[in-house]
Amino acid sequence: MATATVQDDITVIHLTPQELNTKQLGSHNLQAAVEALHRDGIVVLNNAVNAAHLDKLNKRMVPEAQALYARETTHRNFGSSTGNIQQEPVLEQGYIFPDIIANPFAAQAVECMLGPNPALRFYSANTAFKATGRQPPHIDVEFDFPRGVPFGYCVNINLVDTSPQNGATEVWPGSHLATTVEHVSDTEPGIKRELVEARRKIRPPVQPTLPKGSLVIRDMRLWHAGRPNQTDEPRVMLVTVLFPKWYRSNLEVVLPETVKGTIDWASVDPKVKWVSDDYDYLQGAHDHDFALLP
Repeated sequence: MATATVQDDITVIHLTPQELNTKQLGSHNLQAAVEALHRDGIVVLNNAVNAAHLDKLNKRMVPEAQALYARETTHRNFGSSTGNIQQEPVLEQGYIFPDIIANPFAAQAVECMLGPNPALRFYSANTAFKATGRQPPHIDVEFDFPRGVPFGYCVNINLVDTSPQNGATEVWPGSHLATTVEHVSDTEPGIKRELVEARRKIRPPVQPTLPKGSLVIRDMRLWHAGRPNQTDEPRVMLVTVLFPKWYRSNLEVVLPETVKGTIDWASVDPKVKWVSDDYDYLQGAHDHDFALLP
């Protein structure tokens, strides 16, 4: 039976022991996930990732984030007032986990939306430090993307419990259904203000409180925004992006050669640029182009 509930206006699915054992979503939970992705543009699987993997990454990535935050050259998402920086995940053997980079439960849900063997083309992170500023509601694409169909899904995994207190991402359920590139403002970052206020009256945004081990599947057309972290502890969030087979893109994830042949990709089709083990992943890369090629 389905173990889906509605929390903070989004569907949250608690995986059963059998699902965790087989690494396969049951038909009822898969149906609930697909319904949520169609209707809301977002769904949560709240025990889909091994907490020990997250703890290991957090222990390494928080000090790295603090070092990056001190650099003037580090990319600030939507300016310095948001306290949000772009950060690359640890690219070393022992820090790359299949349940994070190619989560089988997320892949199964996304396959129902995009078709078989979705392509993994992006793996990154962003980290929220204590701040007072917020991001405007926005989408992560600024090109004339395919109309009326999903073309990509972000899988977000926070390394710790998240809540509005430590900057849980604001999401606008259902906003993906009519969004086009024309909704993006020409004069300021994000969605046009008048559209934001109109949408707020129909279905306001939420900041879901989620336990460590959750993952969020989010339609790339869904409006969302980073909100201030009000604590002294940096909050790291990992992201992968899955695209359908038909989506024309040259994006590749960067991985060290030492893990080649060791990752269980489940049903994901990885598009990888293999690099040497001494690759400086902390240099970052912020010129990612998600656009559909001609």
